[in-house]
Amino acid sequence: MLHLGIRGRLRRKHEDVFLWWWRRRIRAHRFARFGERSLVVAPRGILSPHRIEIGDGVLVHERAMFSVVEHFRGRDHQPRLRIGSGTNIGPGVWFSCVGEIEIGENNLMGHDILIADTYHEYQDPDTPIIRQPMAEAEPVKIGPGCVIGPHAAILAGVTIGANTFVAANAVVTRSVPPNSVVVGNPARVIRHYDRRQGRWVDGPPQPGPAPS
Repeated sequence: MLHLGIRGRLRRKHEDVFLWWWRRRIRAHRFARFGERSLVVAPRGILSPHRIEIGDGVLVHERAMFSVVEHFRGRDHQPRLRIGSGTNIGPGVWFSCVGEIEIGENNLMGHDILIADTYHEYQDPDTPIIRQPMAEAEPVKIGPGCVIGPHAAILAGVTIGANTFVAANAVVTRSVPPNSVVVGNPARVIRHYDRRQGRWVDGPPQPGPAPS
């Protein structure tokens, strides 16, 4: 038992040194907040880290792109990106943020996900879209306890309720209630948890009766 205790302390010390080294590499002091025992794995791209808040115990795997943009094509933006504690994000995530993106605690996200509160405008038919300004931002909020499957896209103006399962390849263009299962392009609710019945029910929640 003594050997096990020593081994555990040595392992914890090794983890602490590893995380300290990575914090120095990423220059964690540049962030609005960079929580304890959090890690953003290289290679990664990070714009405007002073506008990014990362909670405690967050793991963001390699190839993440934090496209948090303050100025683009003559427009100024006030972006804010927050990632809640205990969230685990797979490789290749792309955040496109000129407004507000908020991710709750204890989320699990697959690889190659897009989360965007904006898009490139396309009003000018003679200018490449990549050279046109960003559209006005609409906040994106993902509640706590969700699973977002690989290759999903969460688009501007969407709120995803707590403990919701978003299937792989889903393109979420409208807000989703808590405790739902969402699939497809555009995404739709195929199951939800009915609190009154105390069980999972096929289809989206039905609106309640109109007040008399």
